[in-house]
Amino acid sequence: MTSSIAAAKKRLRSVARERLASVPPAERQAKSALVAERVARLDIVRRAERLLLHRALPSEVATEGLLAVALARGQRVFAPRVDGSRLTFLEIGLATRWHHSALGILEPETGEALALATPGGLKTVLLMPGLAFDEKGGRLGRGGGHYDRFLREARRQDGGLVAIAMAFELQMVADVARDAHDELVDWIVTEARVVAIAGR
Repeated sequence: MTSSIAAAKKRLRSVARERLASVPPAERQAKSALVAERVARLDIVRRAERLLLHRALPSEVATEGLLAVALARGQRVFAPRVDGSRLTFLEIGLATRWHHSALGILEPETGEALALATPGGLKTVLLMPGLAFDEKGGRLGRGGGHYDRFLREARRQDGGLVAIAMAFELQMVADVARDAHDELVDWIVTEARVVAIAGR
């Protein structure tokens, strides 16, 4: 990563965190519900056989409603756990036991691990968090690179996987500085709109 890109990412992370911190909890809850409703209505999500869904931090778009909808639809749902430099997705359900990671993120304690390369190409949708996004599909994460590594490997193994970012409109910016290893998302959903990334 060049020093100029690293500096641009650092500045944008600071701005994005300030913006997210400025949102009152009631407003965040209302906007989260709108984002979740838009995501749940997407045909690509409704048709998915497997949904990869994180448990959100307090400042992020809440995902609990989507989890309940997916399980009610009979979709298989997997949640991420950080294992060193990698993300492992474990199957979850209503009885799943959770613990807080070192980063304060809720992770499943146990569950069947996701196998990406499957016969018949199961339709898989990855719902992603992040700090900032642009209309070209650029995503700024929290700096660990876990989702970029997972998505790069997943796309090599499962060409049908679709990555959808869940965000508040205030997280949309003109441009997210990117390196060669930064993966683009296929869709971005906010409380105000659904952005389908051209060419994805």
